[in-house]
Amino acid sequence: MGALLKTDNFVEDKNVRDQYIDRTEVLEKVKSLSMLPDKKHMTVRAVADFYEVEYAVIGNMFTRYKKEFQTDGVHTLTSKDEAFNKLTKALPSKQFVVKLLPKRAVLRIGMLLRDSEVAVKVRDYLLKVEETSTIDQKRGVWTDADLITLNEIMKDETNKGNSKWGAIRKAAKVIKKNPHAIYQKYKNVNKKHGTLEKYIEGNNLIYLNKQSKESQEEVLLVTKSTAHEEQQQNIVVGTFQTKMNKMLNDMKNISDLESTIHDLKLEVRDLKHQLEIKEMELSANTESITKKDKMISKYKKEKLTLEASIKAIRKIVLNGVKVNSSEVQDTLESEASGRKFTQDKSGLIQLK
Repeated sequence: MGALLKTDNFVEDKNVRDQYIDRTEVLEKVKSLSMLPDKKHMTVRAVADFYEVEYAVIGNMFTRYKKEFQTDGVHTLTSKDEAFNKLTKALPSKQFVVKLLPKRAVLRIGMLLRDSEVAVKVRDYLLKVEETSTIDQKRGVWTDADLITLNEIMKDETNKGNSKWGAIRKAAKVIKKNPHAIYQKYKNVNKKHGTLEKYIEGNNLIYLNKQSKESQEEVLLVTKSTAHEEQQQNIVVGTFQTKMNKMLNDMKNISDLESTIHDLKLEVRDLKHQLEIKEMELSANTESITKKDKMISKYKKEKLTLEASIKAIRKIVLNGVKVNSSEVQDTLESEASGRKFTQDKSGLIQLK
């Protein structure tokens, strides 16, 4: 069996990983799993601890083998999802996003990790499971029809340019036997008789046309079924991708709008500040104008009073108006001393 399947086959061949992906029971045989409260999933941190590797190692695997993990059911929850609330007790208080890994994904990581002793043990257990399964298959009975069906499928797939493993997997679905048991039988017959076809001819195995047609129809049915499943999967993936692209585009538009709104709020705040400054300046200017208006009014009154006084004094000096008060008369005569006056159309003008 060692020559048939090795631990490296799990790391290198996706088909081998897919063949054993349901053997999740081997995980508990290697080490205890730290499952979330739903008993179905583990976190990335828990898986990293299980395989005794760095968190980043697991994260890099998601990027490299994204499609495989998607088929295993790996998905992400946020605090907005209802299911997230059921897991909060098992998560750090400040964690608002969690990636969930079902057991299939945990097993696939064990098939892929090279530098993990725990992963090596997982692959060793898978080999033991295969050995047990192969022994059981060997004890089963191979009919002539099984061998002829296998030979026909192998020839048909080879002519189409498909791989040997692809043909064996197709034969396994038709014959209803383990793929590795079929491979072992095919290998042993070829080794002993040259080819499977020579063995059939040499032993005069009878194969009726009716059986051949039924087998071919069953092979065709399996092929169509597989193609239909792949087509349905592609449709689902395409629909999901379209929705994701639309969601990402909407998120980008929302982010742009939020950024624009933020900028506008800042501009409005700045304009309000400038308006407040202008209002303060206007208030100060208004107050200053009011004071100046009062001063101008005061000066105008004082001017009128002075003009009236000067006019009276000029008349006294030029026309010799009598004044009752001797003190006022002395003052006027003192002020008029050394000055010359003349009279024009509008009144009296003093000239120095």
